Amino acid sequence: MKRILVVLLCVFLAFSPIWVAACDSSDKNIIDDPSTQIIEEEFDDIDIPQDEEEIIDENQDNQDNQNSGDQGIEEQPSTPAIALSQFKVQALTTVNIRAQASAASQALGQLKVFDTLPLVSKKDNWYQVYYNGSTAFVSANASYTSLVEWKNAVQELVSGLEVQALTVVNIRQKPSTSSAILGKLNRLEHIPLIKQYDQNWYQVLFQGKEAYISANPQYTRVYDPEKVNALIENVIAEGKKVLGVPYEYGAQRLFYHNGKPNPNFTGKTFDCSSFVQYAFYKGAQIILKADSRSQSQEGILINENELERGDLIFMWSSARRNNKGIERIGHVVIYLGDNQILHTWGTGGVRIQEYSAGWRERFILARRML
Repeated sequence: MKRILVVLLCVFLAFSPIWVAACDSSDKNIIDDPSTQIIEEEFDDIDIPQDEEEIIDENQDNQDNQNSGDQGIEEQPSTPAIALSQFKVQALTTVNIRAQASAASQALGQLKVFDTLPLVSKKDNWYQVYYNGSTAFVSANASYTSLVEWKNAVQELVSGLEVQALTVVNIRQKPSTSSAILGKLNRLEHIPLIKQYDQNWYQVLFQGKEAYISANPQYTRVYDPEKVNALIENVIAEGKKVLGVPYEYGAQRLFYHNGKPNPNFTGKTFDCSSFVQYAFYKGAQIILKADSRSQSQEGILINENELERGDLIFMWSSARRNNKGIERIGHVVIYLGDNQILHTWGTGGVRIQEYSAGWRERFILARRML
């Protein structure tokens, strides 16, 4: 009977949860259990990594800054599925942008003369380009398009345009003036544009990451360097076409002060401002004002040590030397680089000359029109 009671007692204790809890294996035995270690390691793998915790913190900041238009921006862009080349496709005439490499495919948009798009690759008779956040195609016919080297080429998916600073501008982590400053863009420096985030901010590529910079036109502008270079060369080429055309003070100009065409313009003579107006319209479809003083108020103000090919230099003339303010301006020239200027004056008319000390001493200001 005692044996039976002992057996029953052992069975009861063996299956009792109270007894298991009280007589459970030690902590050391659990840690040493290989199956338990595996479970713990798998649990560790699903813990939030540090970089994701930072993103969560940023998302919290985004909620705090919703009034600034900040909507959950990730710190780094994901790796693009496609990569850009070191070239752009530039239009030589108006060209359709197609969804597929076929003339029968849907037209997504158009490239105007000298407009560019980043090149991805060439496929048969088509260029694959990056357009509006995706790939598209334009004709590779040499009569319609050409390839130009992209001076600020990146492989990341950007628009192909640049944001240029007109003064020193902060580069920020998020589209908010309270966001962390990642760096600065100095005057006339530029940075690749990803897209315009909203009316107040540009999304840009800075050190391989997405960043933001002010879209205030007083501080920045968006432009296409390769298009600008092509237009500048076109302006200069148009100016050179009329080399030797006689100078005439007060010559008829292509457009009046109000921008309307002048029906009396013949192009048989030029003065300095009518020549500059003519070259910029013929070469870039830019209608400048009708006299040098008015022209000196257009475009971007440039210091003499910042001069680049295609900039306009405004000078005093002998008759206006002692005037005040912009009334001193009596002459304008196109700077060609390499210490050369293209302009018209006196006997000989339109010509190329050295930007000599005699001309330099007349310098008042310079402007960039493109």
